[in-house]
Amino acid sequence: MAGILGNRAIFWSFIVLATSVIYRTYIHNFIFLTLGIGREIQPIEDFPWTCTRISHSLLEGCEDLWLDEQDRKLYAACNNLNSRKGWSPGGSLYNISARSRTDHIAVIDVDQPGSNGLYGLCHLNIGGYQDDLDLHGFDVRKVDGRLRFWLINHRPPVDHVTGEFLEALVVGANSTVEIFDLDETSNTLGHFKTVASEAILTPNGLAVEEDGLGFVVTNDHNTKTGTFRGLEMLSGGGSLAYCRSDTGKCHIAADKGLSIPNGIAHDKNGYYYVANSGSGDITVHKLVNKELIMVESINTGYPMDNLWLDADGNLIAAAFPDTIAFVKSSVDPYNVFAPATVLMINEIAEQLKTSGKNVKVTKLAEDRDANSLPSSTVAVHDMKGHKLFLAGIFSPFITICEQRPK
Repeated sequence: MAGILGNRAIFWSFIVLATSVIYRTYIHNFIFLTLGIGREIQPIEDFPWTCTRISHSLLEGCEDLWLDEQDRKLYAACNNLNSRKGWSPGGSLYNISARSRTDHIAVIDVDQPGSNGLYGLCHLNIGGYQDDLDLHGFDVRKVDGRLRFWLINHRPPVDHVTGEFLEALVVGANSTVEIFDLDETSNTLGHFKTVASEAILTPNGLAVEEDGLGFVVTNDHNTKTGTFRGLEMLSGGGSLAYCRSDTGKCHIAADKGLSIPNGIAHDKNGYYYVANSGSGDITVHKLVNKELIMVESINTGYPMDNLWLDADGNLIAAAFPDTIAFVKSSVDPYNVFAPATVLMINEIAEQLKTSGKNVKVTKLAEDRDANSLPSSTVAVHDMKGHKLFLAGIFSPFITICEQRPK
């Protein structure tokens, strides 16, 4: 009898332990992080910004932004929303026939709103590639006096023998990184190189090193498609690929401790900052012997998308305070807008030196009622102009916020 009771006690202890682990690992994150139960979302009026929506067909569905702080131009990777709703492999949307083939890089002059309030809006010409781009995240560096663009391109899969499209729902996208150089005199991007690799599996964001040679791509899932792909938001997954622009070679440099790695930023100290949408953590990595070693993890309490490192070394994150509202917005983006949050970690590299994990995460802006900000997937902080630029992959506009005088 004592043996039976002992076995029962062990059995129930195991059940309690397993339940506790499952709750802490999966259910707790789903309730409090993903759903945001109990999260306080503030109105935009609580923050010192005056925000204006800028609407134009060239500014729809802008998933990522990059600010040229010296020449005062903002670049955006955009496409129309009906296309985004159908073909968006990062969101498990694989309807090839929905592709508009109008993806483009929009440009605005951030200090010159003009009489029409469109800031000199135009788009870059992309010689020979305009119809073959399905844009997502991107990064830019100045190389040999020119701006060089690294663009994630989610091309549909094609049978190389017949030229026919394959079933994307089965095989996923044929994603690559396309590198272009900008000729500013003609406003044209000239193709420099295609980087294709098995390590570029499900690319979401990328960050380029200062010399314009090495870059890191975040793979937001372990597989391109599959029944259990959606569960990775709960269970974790994804990887970081390290690539070289000169050789075109890539390898998986990290695949542990990640949970839907999304946006990424790189600083002059050699740190890579990665937004993990599934856990709400910003993981910090250093390249050591071709591996991206995690040196710190900072919990923000929010699912996040793209990251931006401003001129003062502050890390900016576009976050989702209400994931359900964001999903609704993605289904009906012209009529439903989701609340948005912009998080900031002041001088993150300096804080890491002194505080470790105990860095301070603050709200730079938040829009509980979705009155001003888009359903944001990216936020860029302009220190010189005292502005915020926000855009979203499922938003029909971008927003420019100007800081009010104190």
